[in-house]
This record gives sequence, C-alpha cells and structure tokens, in this order.
Amino acid sequence: MHTNTSEEWAQLIFGNANLGEPRRTRRLALLASDMAENADSSIVKASDTPAKIEAAYRFIRNEKISPQAIADSGFSQTSEAVKQLPLVLAIQDTTGLTFKHSVCKELGDVNCANTLGKPSKTRTLYAHSTLAIDADTEHVIGLLDQYYWFRKSKVKGTKDQQQQRPYEEKESYRWQQTLMDIKKRTGELSNILNICDREADIYEYMTYQKDEGHRFLVRAKENRKLIEPQCNLNQLIETAQGQCCYTINIAQRAGRKARQARITLSYQPITLAKPKRVQGQESPTLSVNVIVCQEKESTQKNPLCWILYTTEPVNTAEDAQKLVRYYELRWRVEEFHKTWKTDGTEVEDLRLQHSDNILRIAIIKAFIAVRLLQLQNMAQRSELDKEVRCTTCVKEMTWKLLWAKVEKDVLPDKVPSLHWLYYSLAKLGGWYDSKRNGRVGVKALWKGWLKLAEMVESAELLISIQQTEKL
Repeated sequence: MHTNTSEEWAQLIFGNANLGEPRRTRRLALLASDMAENADSSIVKASDTPAKIEAAYRFIRNEKISPQAIADSGFSQTSEAVKQLPLVLAIQDTTGLTFKHSVCKELGDVNCANTLGKPSKTRTLYAHSTLAIDADTEHVIGLLDQYYWFRKSKVKGTKDQQQQRPYEEKESYRWQQTLMDIKKRTGELSNILNICDREADIYEYMTYQKDEGHRFLVRAKENRKLIEPQCNLNQLIETAQGQCCYTINIAQRAGRKARQARITLSYQPITLAKPKRVQGQESPTLSVNVIVCQEKESTQKNPLCWILYTTEPVNTAEDAQKLVRYYELRWRVEEFHKTWKTDGTEVEDLRLQHSDNILRIAIIKAFIAVRLLQLQNMAQRSELDKEVRCTTCVKEMTWKLLWAKVEKDVLPDKVPSLHWLYYSLAKLGGWYDSKRNGRVGVKALWKGWLKLAEMVESAELLISIQQTEKL
C-alpha cells in the first residue's frame, strides 16, 4: 500500500465504510487522503481550502457517523489480506493516549497512570491494538483490530477482592475480546499466531485459546506452579539445560545501545496448574510448550531472559529459534504506537472537544501510522533490495528526478536499486546516519516521499504545459 498515492490508499482503506450514506464515505476518503499527505499536521493544515476545513469539521462532529464503522472498514481490508497468507503474526499491545484539555471531562475520574510532571486533570484514552505481520516476509500487513476504553472510576477493594471479580469485568478481558472480534471478520484463526507480552500471561486467556484451537505465543510473567514437571516456573528456568546457542542482534532503542547477545535456548512440554483465584469452568490444568531464552554468561545489568508459552509444536532447535524470532517481531507494534503518537501522526496533539470526535480522527491517524510504518519497513530490507530495481515501486521519471536532486550527477546507465531509493528518500527528508546504525526514522522517510511527490507533480505539470503550447 506504500506505493499507492494518498487518494488510492484512502479509497482502499475507507472506500467501503458503511456510514449510512455514500457521500459520508466519500468525505471520509477525501479527509483521510488529505491527512495522509500531511501526516503530522492538524486538521486545518491538512485541509488546503476553507471549504475542505468546514467539510472536515462537519464530518468529525457528525454524531450519526460511528467511529467503529470507520475502523471496521480498515480492519476488513486487513482481514481480507490476512486470509490469503499461510501464517500471520497477530501482535497485540496496549498504549495510552494522554490528553489534558477539556475533553478530559469525558474521560472518567481516574488520572493518567503517569502523572509525573503532568497536571492532575490529565486523562488517558487507552487503545489495545493488533498489528498483522506476514510471518514469511516480516512485512506489516495492516491493523487488524483496535479496542478503546477509559477508566471511569477507580476499582475499589483489596487486591484479593479485585482478583475475584468476574473475568469478563476486568480490563484484561480485552485480550480475549480482541480475538473474538478478529474471528468474526476473518471467519477462522487457523493461520494466525497470536503474540503477546507479559500482560497477557492470564490463565483464562490462554485456556480459552487452547480450548478453541487457537495458536499463541505468550511471554510468561507469573512464577506459576507446574504439575509437570513438579516445580514452579522459576525453578524450571534455573535448572533448564541449554539445547542450542546462537547470537541475536538487539537493536538500539530508547536509552539502550545496540548490541549482540549470545542466547541459550531450552524447550520442553509443561503442564500449568489452575490458579486458586480462577473461578468457573476453566480446565484444572493447561498443557503447553515452553521456550526458555536467556543470556547465561553476560556482563549486562539486565541480561535478556524470555520465557515463552506456546501451543506451536517445538520438536527441534530450529522450531524454537523460529518462534523466538516471531517474538522478537513484537516490537513492531510498539513502533506502530510510537509512530501513531509521537513520531508520525502526533495523535496526542488533537484538541477536539468531545471523545467521539477524537476517536474519529484517531482511528484515521492509526491507519496512516501503519502506512508510515510500512514505508519504514521497506527501508530496513537493505540487503534484499540491493538486487531489486527501484522501478518496481516508482516510475522512471520519478527516480530520475530523485537522482538529480540527491546525487547531483549524470544519470546512471543502470536503473538503481530499491536500497538506493529508500536511503535517497531519507536523505531528501533530512536524514543523516548520526548513530551509524543505518536505521531510517519514519519522519525523514515521509518528508522525503512528500518532497519527491511534489517534484514529480511539478514536472508533470510542466510537461503538460509544454504539450499544450505545441498544440
């Protein structure tokens, strides 16, 4: 979808939205297209005429337009793509959108969880996202689901009393609800592997998936009691015998430096005991495979240690390594949230006065963030794309204009590669490899892409004028 124009992309994602009237759907596609062209801009800046600004705000404020209907159009498009693939990684994660203007009056009575340096009126709109990735190519397919909520009031009672609440009334139920919603769209989940972090280490959630025949890979959080072998999880980790060792690259992120880690893997089938707090009809035990992935000989302050539960077969070291790689890809959903919130579409800068109005635009921006992430993913396939001509993505005139602008040299005899195209776009957008890691940020790529689009549009306009003068 990254090779489409903004208009084509918007029509593909939102052109089938059921908003009650066809003209509303057309307006949605136009608004999404304008916002995609100006991903980090306000609604006013993204709309280039007073008429467009007025139409955009009429759409945003229209109570008859359901935010969920906007989202369902995009989810359906992703679902159709998912059905065509042998294995898809459905990566779930939760983030919070923080606001501190008047919309906070509609977002409950609970302050933002992170109030450090923020005024007391700050509130959070939570979003639980599911990003679909092709397991074979590791390409981002699209956004498969999003669930929004806010905390109306604090949950009262002791920790034990809170744990005894019905599972369906807890926030943690969103993990299961997400799968149920995805299944309604896709029809089945046989080609989907659900990948979750430690927050999803929930006995009811894993039991539900196992009973329904779903596939999952969940990172362990609790020191659970095991029936087979007879020990707890921490004891199993301490006594685990390595079955293979290999080196992985840990990317630079936040305050963490990029490094290589020597990993020891062990794997075996285990049976988890049902926690005492769990009420209802859940199975008294849960049989899964476990993969212990850890740095045993490391000088790092926090050596890597992942404990992964899975329903996938783990018969060989190659099986275990493949599943660990799938879990490594979980950071992609964090990259999506970062792109959505701060590095791409700046969704937290919205200053709309009602929560539904914010939702309508936040959902559009979420799909734009996915598009930006897809563009960034392209730039990270450097070795593969050195062998592919850039004309698979852009027209001949487009790469020639980019060459003249970036290389400032005569055109080459051979069409340059995709590798050259991506990094030239980044340079056009102001990127410089200051950290020497070759990673291109979303903003630089997108700015380069937009600058190139303007150059192409100007060149095509000039050609059109010249042809008219000849006539």
